[in-house]
Amino acid sequence: MVIDAQFTQEEIALQKLAHEFAVKEIHPIAMELDHQTDPARSAYMDSLLEKADAAGFRTMTIPEEYGGGGIESLFTHCVVGEELGWGDRGVVGMLLSCAKITHLLMADALATYEQREKWLRAYVDDPTFLISQAMTEDDTGSENLLPYDGVDGGFRTRAVREGDVYIVNGRKRFISNVGYAKLNFVYVRTDPSKNILEGSTLLMVPIDTPGVSFGRVHDKMGYRLNLNREMIFEDARVPVANRLGPENYGIVNINSHLRGGDSLINAAAMVGLARAAYEASVEYASNRRASGALLIHHQAIGLKLVKMYTQINAARAYVWQAARQIDNRARIPVDPKMAGSASYFAHEAACDVTRAAMEIHGGMGVMRELPVEMYLRNAYNMLHSDGGIIMKNLKVMCQMGMNVHSMNGVEKVSV
Repeated sequence: MVIDAQFTQEEIALQKLAHEFAVKEIHPIAMELDHQTDPARSAYMDSLLEKADAAGFRTMTIPEEYGGGGIESLFTHCVVGEELGWGDRGVVGMLLSCAKITHLLMADALATYEQREKWLRAYVDDPTFLISQAMTEDDTGSENLLPYDGVDGGFRTRAVREGDVYIVNGRKRFISNVGYAKLNFVYVRTDPSKNILEGSTLLMVPIDTPGVSFGRVHDKMGYRLNLNREMIFEDARVPVANRLGPENYGIVNINSHLRGGDSLINAAAMVGLARAAYEASVEYASNRRASGALLIHHQAIGLKLVKMYTQINAARAYVWQAARQIDNRARIPVDPKMAGSASYFAHEAACDVTRAAMEIHGGMGVMRELPVEMYLRNAYNMLHSDGGIIMKNLKVMCQMGMNVHSMNGVEKVSV
């Protein structure tokens, strides 16, 4: 663990708690779950979730008035995310994605008092309550995130109002926590004559909603402790009372109520993943002998370890700087490029570090009896998660004033 001079006593305590939780509860089971051939058995353990809830990680972002931890600091979440990511990258996705999404329930422009009272209290009171965010579909993913401003693009799951309910039809895929999440935040088209900037709406869909079912569990190369699954709507009946914000509020308006920079929590978890790979490499190189000397004394190995150490610390510093800037946005200017750029840097650093770890381990690096190959799979899988690194960089391009064009090379994308 790295303790910064500016840490509060609360942050020091939370960092220690998160690391101890990762050591005792996550790390010992991560490889066993990762190696399950059935992806549905790799993720979601009631017992682990209950322990995480007891430690306060599941509800740390919920306001104290609803029984949560009341911790709003993005920097603090990044500190916790790194330690949990050291234990396993997928567990962070399962737990802290909920922290990201619950911000939508705290936005006055979206949620009513009654909605907050009902769902935030239900979330806090149930130690196994998870939330999902359902946007991606078979034919549309990245274009939802910039987003593309054509009527022919964006998610197509359709919601038609009939009295006091919406009739929803469509299919989502790649959705984290879905099938176990007791509340799903689903992005739908309510006006197909308009693009998703103007014709989309956000609905809260409980797991037991009539007409909702769950399809295949995606069999991913890594990040297996975070379940991704299809969500299917066949004339699903969702009460109008479960709508967040106005009808046709639009995806940009909806997502503007997410806390800026939440991708940094995932970036911090990538630092934790890289750190686990680095520490495993130091231990292996300190015990494995070759050509009459321990590996760690061979220059080729030592230089790799120095580079790994440098990349990890550089990524952490960048993530922390971006998070602190957002936390202090009331008194200092926020560079909108920094969060996306820091996230990109941390993800690329994790891929570099885990590959170097595999090389240091030699033949053992590709053997499933050691966690190194799992670390590499987790790192590379995350290049395509949370919107993907390429999309993050395209957003940074937009923030730098560059034109970003859609896939047909003609229409300019709006952000």
